[in-house]
Amino acid sequence: MNIGERIDNRLKAIGISQAELARRVGVRQSTINGLIRGESRGSKHLHVIARILRTSPAYLTGETEDPAPDAPILEPERPVQFVTLQVALPSEEALATMFRAMLRIVPEDATEDERAQILARRLPAALSQLRDLAP
Repeated sequence: MNIGERIDNRLKAIGISQAELARRVGVRQSTINGLIRGESRGSKHLHVIARILRTSPAYLTGETEDPAPDAPILEPERPVQFVTLQVALPSEEALATMFRAMLRIVPEDATEDERAQILARRLPAALSQLRDLAP
């Protein structure tokens, strides 16, 4: 979905016209129409447009799929790199200690997906701290 489709969807969601959005932003209706039709890829007024549309600039530009104003920005996908390494892991008890510590940082009210994302993000740092415990 491009910026124009996102703006158009939000206009429909909150029930205002292009002309009303333009008036509130302080631009011409043709400026809003140009964004919607794809004639413009952005605007210096994007933050104002987003606020009026009750969303975020990140949603309008496609950095997140969630139209909520405080939605987290998606991290770009990184290309996959395959490497072969010999790995010496610490003891099972050391790993269990690491996992217990990681679980303590996860908010209790987090969803399963949120917990998984937090743990996945923290795992490399946690493993790097265990290197001194490896046999």
